[in-house]
Amino acid sequence: MTSWLAGRRTGSSLAAPEWAARHRWTTRAALVQAGCLALLTGALDHGRGAAALALLATGLPAVLATRETWPTRVRTVLTTLSLTTGAALLVPVTGEGEAFTWMLLAIAVCALYQDWVIVPTAVVVAVVDFAVVVFRPDRLDPYDLLPVVATLLVCLVHHRTWQLAEDTARTDPLTGLGNRRLLAEATDRMLRQDGPVSVLFCDLDGFKGVNDSRGHQFGDQLLAEVAGRLGAGVRSGDLVVRLGGDEFAVLVPGPAVHAADVARRLQTAMRVPVQLTGRPVTVTASIGVATTATAVRRDAEELLRNADVAMYQAKATGRDRIVTFAPGMAEAVLDRVELAEDLTAALAAGDQFSLHYQPVVTLPEGRVHGHEALLRWRHPTRGPVPPLQFVPIAERTGAIGPLGAWVLRRAVADAAAGLAGQPGPSRVAVNVSAVQLADEGFVDGVAAALAESGLPAQSLVLEVTESVLADDLDAVCARLQAVRDLGVRIAIDDFGTGYSSLSYLRRLPVDIVKIDRSFVTDLARGGSATTLVASILELARSLALDVVAEGVETPVQQAALAELGCTFAQGYLFGRPAPLDPAPRALQLD
Repeated sequence: MTSWLAGRRTGSSLAAPEWAARHRWTTRAALVQAGCLALLTGALDHGRGAAALALLATGLPAVLATRETWPTRVRTVLTTLSLTTGAALLVPVTGEGEAFTWMLLAIAVCALYQDWVIVPTAVVVAVVDFAVVVFRPDRLDPYDLLPVVATLLVCLVHHRTWQLAEDTARTDPLTGLGNRRLLAEATDRMLRQDGPVSVLFCDLDGFKGVNDSRGHQFGDQLLAEVAGRLGAGVRSGDLVVRLGGDEFAVLVPGPAVHAADVARRLQTAMRVPVQLTGRPVTVTASIGVATTATAVRRDAEELLRNADVAMYQAKATGRDRIVTFAPGMAEAVLDRVELAEDLTAALAAGDQFSLHYQPVVTLPEGRVHGHEALLRWRHPTRGPVPPLQFVPIAERTGAIGPLGAWVLRRAVADAAAGLAGQPGPSRVAVNVSAVQLADEGFVDGVAAALAESGLPAQSLVLEVTESVLADDLDAVCARLQAVRDLGVRIAIDDFGTGYSSLSYLRRLPVDIVKIDRSFVTDLARGGSATTLVASILELARSLALDVVAEGVETPVQQAALAELGCTFAQGYLFGRPAPLDPAPRALQLD
């Protein structure tokens, strides 16, 4: 980042509107000074010629600086020349050496441009003034050099102060990386040149859960570690910045293939567990990539917006993904934003959600053993909205907290009364997201729901996906164990598709493993699918875990699972998810 800041000091850091506003004010000050100097020269009896010369020397540069078609750097030099020349002429006009102190005020005004060009301009004026007005070959007094030295030092102090302020304004104080302002300016400057440019937006997966469970100090340490990995994973010409929170960005000059290579390296680096306070923590990254090749205009705002859209798409389709912006993606993101707003309205209305229950049966006989509670949303205009669409949105917006609490209370109440027309209590399984599990009040909420409904704790199964293992394994184990201590059983859902391993299963307080439907679907073909399912069953038996096979749709799959020794299954073959009542039940949110 230092090289980027150093490069940024080659010119004014001001945005065009801000520079224009300051230039107007400074130019007017220069014109007023020129007029006052001319009047003072005439009033001190130097003659009309001298007054006219003073007006020309100081007023002409200020007038030329008002030409809007000229480059801003040239206009900055002209205004600086006008102000400093007027300050220098005060010495011969007044005959007082102390009048040179007006130069300090002129330099302070010129410093408003925040441009290094004022330094040589002011020094040149001071040197010329010394050579013409002060310097005498027959008597050289060292003290006569003080005005020149003072001018130089004042210019350097102003310039260094500006540099430090610029560094601070463009630096993230936690990580030492650049910030959003530096990214916008660097992108804009690079787009003015020829050649392709790419931007990567990176959002950490699971950081909120780690931050909430371990504390903000631990979260800050984790962000600093992530910043170091990002800096080590890019090329020397790339720029890494922290946008805020757990979001980072990388500016990559060159062809899109370079950006793709950087994205893959960063994704790989993020997968390595972070060793902090002696306990490993893994946070992955969802990365959105945007290139000038897919941008309608060569514009910094559009390029950054496209990268943000791609990152949002990566988050929406699952963690630890790289998504490259493509035309039409913005419309899809806008639709999800509208869906998030509809979700908030649905929570307020309370009459669009319902629970459907799908039976879990024993094998090989197919006897009902329990049910899984599945949340359904019927939108008033969209119709049924798939959980894969609205659950990730609920997790990102925080709606999953009250929504998940309602599902838990409703499911245990229904199970206590009896499911599928049978008297209660019934066994029921409820899905729990990583966001819910990270909530410190989650365990108390489970205990309260059980106490309120009267359902025995051993009749409740909480299902968590393997994705929770990628956040903070120690914190997850502690939270799951606290729930298990209540008597509740724990199941790992979609086993085999994510982060599971023998080491994870040995550490996790788990009672049930659910084989993902993708493995069950391939059972009819035999071969590797059968071998894999058999391996999972053997692993589960060695750890004394129950196994539920998901997505069973054919008798052939049922027979294959029974032959392999699987004891439980669920799927359309045994029953589709169905509501207890035809009408949705109103939510009662706390």
